[in-house]
Amino acid sequence: MLDDKELEEIRRRKMQILVERAKEAQQPKVIEPMANSIVNELYDSNFWQTISNTKHAIVDFYGDWCVPCKALAPILADLAKDYDGQVYFARIDIDVNRRTTVQFDVQSVPMVIAFKDGKPIGKLPGLRTYNDYDMVLEQMIGTGPDNSSYV
Repeated sequence: MLDDKELEEIRRRKMQILVERAKEAQQPKVIEPMANSIVNELYDSNFWQTISNTKHAIVDFYGDWCVPCKALAPILADLAKDYDGQVYFARIDIDVNRRTTVQFDVQSVPMVIAFKDGKPIGKLPGLRTYNDYDMVLEQMIGTGPDNSSYV
């Protein structure tokens, strides 16, 4: 039969295991190592080098003069924080980076392009709500209600 000291030690070890499991459950699972909770600035010179190293990425093609682009910026900043460790967020100025803009045939801004494994999987033209982008991101990383694409 176990004495009180042995029972107390068993309880202590079990409690320690439960606390460790709870801490692990609270930490977001990192599926995109380049995701850093901010919207990063890309240029023609580093676009493909950066995007080809991502698993999941969202790139905002914008213009400094574009009012809807300015309204989109805080939405993407919030999404970058909410999807830290899961999705890499970036933006690229269409007036300064013509080569990349032409490669994707960007005719209007804002234009958000989703990438998976370094390849474009869809375009989201125009200003949309946080929830619209959130739904696309959930589908992209596989946490959405089904596997259909909204992009």
